[in-house]
Amino acid sequence: MFRAGLLLIIIACIALAVTNPNEESHKEVIYEKVSNKAGMEGFLGKAAGALLGEVDAAPLKYNNYFLFSTTTFGDDTLSVGAMTKVWPKKSEG
Repeated sequence: MFRAGLLLIIIACIALAVTNPNEESHKEVIYEKVSNKAGMEGFLGKAAGALLGEVDAAPLKYNNYFLFSTTTFGDDTLSVGAMTKVWPKKSEG
């Protein structure tokens, strides 16, 4: 029983590591959220997000923790990612 549990934990860790989103995935989600907040939704918002991603408008720091990843701006966490998904931080107000 112990071996089966340990094996499942190892398999879960490997799956998380393999599906950890990369830096570009985080930037895409963050810049798309910024463009949506600015009132550019739909195709225009996606285009603006892609353009901002190419320019690197903000000095974002990508943190890879092997099983999950985050993107920060200064001391603020802007997004968290795991299993190929990136979730932006909910904005206050």
